[in-house]
Order: sequence, then C-alpha cells, then structure tokens
Amino acid sequence: MTPASPTLVAVIGPVEPALLAAWTAHYRVLGVERFRLAFHFAEHVPDAWRRQLLDTVQSLGLPTGQVSTGAWHEHTNTELRDALREQADPGWHLLVDPNTRDYQFCAA
Repeated sequence: MTPASPTLVAVIGPVEPALLAAWTAHYRVLGVERFRLAFHFAEHVPDAWRRQLLDTVQSLGLPTGQVSTGAWHEHTNTELRDALREQADPGWHLLVDPNTRDYQFCAA
C-alpha cells in the first residue's frame, strides 16, 4: 500500500500568478495532491491584483482556506497556518513558507 502524500499547508502573500502556478506544479511533481492555502494581502495591494491571484488559484484547482487583508503582524502567518492545519486531513502536513522556501513535516 502506498502511503498518502502529506497535505501541503501554506500562507501566501501577493505573488505573481505565474510564480504561484510554477510553485504548485513543483509540489505536484513531488506528489503533493492536497493543498490547504491561505492568502494575506496588505492594504496597499490593489483589488485587481488580489482578484487575479485568486482567479489563478481557482484555475489551478486549489482550495482557498482563508483570505485576510490588513497589516502583516508577527502572529498573522501562525494564526492562518494553524487554522489551515485544523481544516486539513489527518496525517502528515507539509508546512511550506513560499517566501523562504523553508519546509517542515509535522504530524497532524
């Protein structure tokens, strides 16, 4: 029996849609099938940019767990990530920081 791939959990800022598509393709090639994503946009990010990125998410078949707007505080990422983990399937979670390319595996 092949073990299930981990659920990828990430909080993403206002990245370029092409970068999000490449990032998603990278993890899909590695075997990730389940994504739990949240998006955070600072107030200065134009609505058109937000819509374009969220439309890209939908076209890639990715779920959007939460979308938050406002100042980025040191606890923002942690709170969004923890909410995503609560929604994720049981088993292993792959926590990814798209900004630093850091990742870690955590048991649910």
